[in-house]
Amino acid sequence: MFKKLDFSLLIVFLISVSFSTYAQDDVEGSKDHPIISRYEGSYIKGYEHYDYDRLTFYTGEENGELQEIVPEGEVTQILYFLPTEGLSVLQVQRNYQMALKEAGFEIVYECLSDKNEIPYSIFEGMLGDHYSGDHSKNVFIGKDKSYFLARLPQDDGNMYISAHTLLSEYADEDNQPVTLLQILEEKPMATGKVQVEINADAMAQDIDEKGSVRIYGIHFETDKATIKEKSKSTLAEIASLLEQKPELNLGVIGHTDATGGMEHNMDLSVQRAEAVVASLATNYGISEERLTPYGVGPLAPVASNDDEDGRARNRRVELIKLPEQ
Repeated sequence: MFKKLDFSLLIVFLISVSFSTYAQDDVEGSKDHPIISRYEGSYIKGYEHYDYDRLTFYTGEENGELQEIVPEGEVTQILYFLPTEGLSVLQVQRNYQMALKEAGFEIVYECLSDKNEIPYSIFEGMLGDHYSGDHSKNVFIGKDKSYFLARLPQDDGNMYISAHTLLSEYADEDNQPVTLLQILEEKPMATGKVQVEINADAMAQDIDEKGSVRIYGIHFETDKATIKEKSKSTLAEIASLLEQKPELNLGVIGHTDATGGMEHNMDLSVQRAEAVVASLATNYGISEERLTPYGVGPLAPVASNDDEDGRARNRRVELIKLPEQ
């Protein structure tokens, strides 16, 4: 089992790619990534950071086809212009690779233009066309192109660092070394930033047309059947629906994602359905005879359980129209 990297130790390891007096000022708002320094004498020409995004990384070639992965997490992209005197692309890449290996990273894939035919797509769409000063000129046009991808497995997801380096035709000087560092640390996306309230009329329409309605506005404590306070507005709309349709009887179906054991999830889904029934009866005066709780655990997914977005869609309550008794 890999443990989360001690970033203070990593900074020590990366001292060989040290901070130095920069040849020029960095672009406004930019900064080095906290775990990996710039090559000595470099300055930042382009910078982007996102709390959550995705990046395409290249992992090798198979049967002549370039293989790639597209992980998601916290993303930083830094475009460095490097010193020009006697500095080769190989020297830059090897400095980064050696420091990363000492810090526990593995080099997943590497290609060098003097040894490999580098696929065009590896350098396509890079930051260079934004920071060359001329949108018709991309700083990633040049010679001695090189790319590598490094990966560090951690308990809560991988960290990836890639480096695109070449001698550019369109940097500040002719044949100036240019490096784009791309860093992605896998992590869950912050959710709950957008609220969608489903009202009684919308529920009634779904039930009339499809016989059921999915409810995502009932929130539970993690791995528990305790309903959170912010679920009140949704529960009130369900109660309003039942008051508008006194003949309607509902099956209240609890669904979970596939995280954890099957038996546990089956029990949890029933308990959550029972908690919804109890809340509607106790707090909104709905007769329990009109509500029947069921739990199907993870057995009726509406999305893949392989990522958090899919798991969030699978965690839900569903209301099913029952036959009149």
